[in-house]
Amino acid sequence: MTQTPPTPELIDKFITFVKGRGWDLDSYQIADSLWWYVLTQEEEGKPQPPPEPREEKKETPTTNTPPQESKNETQEPAAPEVLLIRGTEAQKQPEKIGADTLPISLPGAKFWRETRKLGRAVRPLIQKIDSATQRQINLNSTVQKSAEYSIGKRDGSLALIPVYQAKKVRSLEVVLLIEEWASMVFWKEMAGEIRDWLEQIGAFRDVKLYRIGWDEDKQKLAIRTYSNDTCSIHPKDLIHPRGERLILFYSDCTSPDWYQGRYNQALQDWGKHQIVTLLSPFPEAMWERTALSRGWFVSLVNQTPRKPSQNWRFTSIPLLLQIENEEENQHILRETIQKTYFPLPTISLTPSSLKAWALVLSGDSNATCAGVLLEKSPQNREIPATISPEMSGKQALELFASTASPLAWELLKKLAAAPVNLPIIRLIQSKLLSASNPLNIAEVILSGFLKVYLGGEPVKWDKGGKFNFHTPPNSLDFEFDDEVRELLLTELGNSRALEVIFVLSEYIAQKLNLSTTTFFGLILTNPQVLLGKEAANLVRAFAKVSAKVFRKLGEAKYQEISQKLKSMVDSPPPLPVEEKWLRKYKTVTIAKVKELTGGEEILFQLLKDRLKDFSVEDGELYQRLRLTPEQLKILASEEITAETIPVHFREVLDNTEEEIITEKFNLTLFKSETVFVDERGQITAKEPVRAFYFEENPPSLKMLYIPSGEFWMGTEEREIARLVKKYDRDWFQRESPRYLVKIAPFYLSQTPITQAQWLYIAQREDLKVERDLKPEPSYFKGSTNPVENVSWLDAVEFCQRLSKMTKKQYRLPSEAEWEYACRAGTTTPFHFGATLTSNLANYDATKPFAKEPAGEYRQQTTPVGQFPPNGFGLYDMHGNVWEWCQDDFWENYQGASRDGSPRLEKSKKQQNQANKALRGGSWYVIPYLCRSAYRSSDDRRDSNNDSSFRVVCGAGRTL
Repeated sequence: MTQTPPTPELIDKFITFVKGRGWDLDSYQIADSLWWYVLTQEEEGKPQPPPEPREEKKETPTTNTPPQESKNETQEPAAPEVLLIRGTEAQKQPEKIGADTLPISLPGAKFWRETRKLGRAVRPLIQKIDSATQRQINLNSTVQKSAEYSIGKRDGSLALIPVYQAKKVRSLEVVLLIEEWASMVFWKEMAGEIRDWLEQIGAFRDVKLYRIGWDEDKQKLAIRTYSNDTCSIHPKDLIHPRGERLILFYSDCTSPDWYQGRYNQALQDWGKHQIVTLLSPFPEAMWERTALSRGWFVSLVNQTPRKPSQNWRFTSIPLLLQIENEEENQHILRETIQKTYFPLPTISLTPSSLKAWALVLSGDSNATCAGVLLEKSPQNREIPATISPEMSGKQALELFASTASPLAWELLKKLAAAPVNLPIIRLIQSKLLSASNPLNIAEVILSGFLKVYLGGEPVKWDKGGKFNFHTPPNSLDFEFDDEVRELLLTELGNSRALEVIFVLSEYIAQKLNLSTTTFFGLILTNPQVLLGKEAANLVRAFAKVSAKVFRKLGEAKYQEISQKLKSMVDSPPPLPVEEKWLRKYKTVTIAKVKELTGGEEILFQLLKDRLKDFSVEDGELYQRLRLTPEQLKILASEEITAETIPVHFREVLDNTEEEIITEKFNLTLFKSETVFVDERGQITAKEPVRAFYFEENPPSLKMLYIPSGEFWMGTEEREIARLVKKYDRDWFQRESPRYLVKIAPFYLSQTPITQAQWLYIAQREDLKVERDLKPEPSYFKGSTNPVENVSWLDAVEFCQRLSKMTKKQYRLPSEAEWEYACRAGTTTPFHFGATLTSNLANYDATKPFAKEPAGEYRQQTTPVGQFPPNGFGLYDMHGNVWEWCQDDFWENYQGASRDGSPRLEKSKKQQNQANKALRGGSWYVIPYLCRSAYRSSDDRRDSNNDSSFRVVCGAGRTL
């Protein structure tokens, strides 16, 4: 958990407050107080401390002459000492995709979203005691004692008589025991997180993690270190000689060892000397379904801090005492219970439970916490069945619905429409039931309605079986009885069952690199293709459950779908088939597609392919495509390529796309034309540009939608070697190694920020965040010219003010986003092609890049948007002004992330010292410095009359 460090202003206020109260705090107490403030301030709605102050530098007066050199090209910046290497999601994905390897990570448990509340709940535990082994000097006593011995000495020398005192240390250390039983496979992942949380809250001296279980061979408890089977300890070794230890026993209490009372003796022994507490992954309402129901649920009190838990008293009277009216009989029965049972404090992972327990532990006589009275000499008892054999499926479901939480009941119903394993449960949680948490999963798994399978075989809940504590949770599958599934589907309803199917089909299709429509079309028409993939088992399981769902819908068309899905499940595994036509529609005629798929749905998918970045609902586009029979006839006979689609059909498609996007997302369509040139600068092709944008204040600030995609960032080694040889410069090595980057969609300003747009924001003092902005900093004047003479810090301030004004998130682009947007799908040195000319951009064209003739050198900035745009509709990506990026400047791409995120130094101090990246070239530089891949840098405080920026919007508008 990361916290913002205390600021100097906060520390000054804290010192003033402490002095005013007359408190005498040591360094540990001061640190703890500041830590608690930082930990709790966000949750309590207090303002966050301001970011670390940036180093400021007095601006030098703007010269009246242009710069004589481009940015940092004559002197190489020093290479960073440490590379920041961050793994991407793509790197973390498993190589194979299947039912047991679905790359769905655990969602953040609700417990861990409440860490601040939990931290405040255990505040009473942050106490210090005198250490029995550590000492420190008492300064006041040492000074006083030394002065007493020094007075009266004839030689006038000073005596140093140190006085020691016990060092103040945390009052408790923690041993976290996790039960090594098969059912704990669902909760063991949280054990490490709980240990980390215990270490971070600052309440304990030390935290150790062990496993505990019953050794059948030796018939005794086995306690091992968590990561080492060979290192074991005796239960008595956990007893602290001074009682300064807290033992947290983490268990769901569903194992036979709990029902047979095998832990009771150890819990008693530990509880006589120190505090022992049972930590349950379940909420208190579910404890009745575990072995704890064999004891008495009580409320516990304690008046002495850190008193051994076996000496805590219970205040709530068990049912046996409540039936007795006479006070003396109650006293006798209480003594009998105390002789027969022992108390075990029991907590769940909720702030209220932890707070009550912490108060009792600290000796608050007014507090009570939950606990259970367990038998001191337990009898061996059978594990009860979750569902009574006499119950019908309907009765069992009614019982569960009346006792379970509403979220668990809703989750159980939705799972009836899906093949069930833990990853799919978490997928349905995140997509359809985001308010649920892991405790709701616990309720579902313990309900008894799901049979557990491992490798296709039913799980046996015994020791030494295939299913045990070390089993990967994601390898387990679950299955409903047919009767229970039918009842749950009826409760769920048709529309919500279809919603579950859509979520699953969307996810599976994505993992198979198919659209949802194509995936469903193939399941119904040509499942051999899907069953030849690595996820065949998952596809079969999906089809098996979906067939039951569609069968219940009743209508004839759904019955037909159900039959097709069932026949798919019953068919033998297919041989691999050629799938090239799935990936490239351009070489396949509509007639051939119909032949392969057996339906016209694929035609719709072909038309929809152009809208893949816009998330338009399938049916909406299908209904609004107005194609004549003649156009459909042409499509059935022609190959689908950009060249062969008839013009009148393309117009229909373009108009339909524009209508849907502009209406649905409140965007405007930008239409233009881009050009491509050869080495001689001759135009070889022109292509239409179609881009969607929204307009923002400042006036004329058009934010263009940049679709998602991937590209190779940087330059090939062969080209780098050619450039180094030609220009005798080593800085081209900055563009290596070339690597693949995946970019999420974003919005980018169509042009660099103009002087009019800058003035609109700079003069708004009410929007100021960190620094003042000069209203008119530019050397070359013109309202539609790009603003220049702005530093990176100025550009960031502009973004912050714009965000504050619009309530959207604005920032500078990362280097990867900038290069991706500049290239617009091209791989040539410039997005225009093999070279650049002065008819296409503003730069020093007197020195050619390739075989083009020399051109004009304008010697100043030009109004934005007067040259052709690139394929994304962006103007002035080459030349005119350098553009600031978010990234700190790194010497090469070694260790760069592959998700397009900005690359920053590790610490704030390093970031403040690093140069910032610049891209695009300017009016002053020669063409090779304007290439799409070229990288430059400058100090974040510096401003020049060829430096500007454009902005990215990353909030709320992504399609």
